[in-house]
Amino acid sequence: MSKKLITLLGVMAAMYSTTAKADNEIYVVPSGWRLQNYMGGSGLVAWFTGSTCTNGLLSFSSTATADDRNRFFSAVLSAKLSGKSVGVFYETASGSCQITSFYLQQ
Repeated sequence: MSKKLITLLGVMAAMYSTTAKADNEIYVVPSGWRLQNYMGGSGLVAWFTGSTCTNGLLSFSSTATADDRNRFFSAVLSAKLSGKSVGVFYETASGSCQITSFYLQQ
């Protein structure tokens, strides 16, 4: 095998293993989402997202940074205003659904 092919396969394996950690993905225009900011704790949550979680609740883990939450808020607000979709990968842990990554439609 060539060195380039081995490198490509390694990159693809790393991408697959990163994506495989998330249990679920939703991809939707977030026009009906309610963002709520709680002081302290994990801070920002999204309700009525269409996820399979209770009341569509998606939240961040305690390890998420303020920058992570701010970028999520900005992405969702941008998607609401532009009518574009947002994608969210999340894991279910101890009965809650925690955001692992997110993206905005191009």
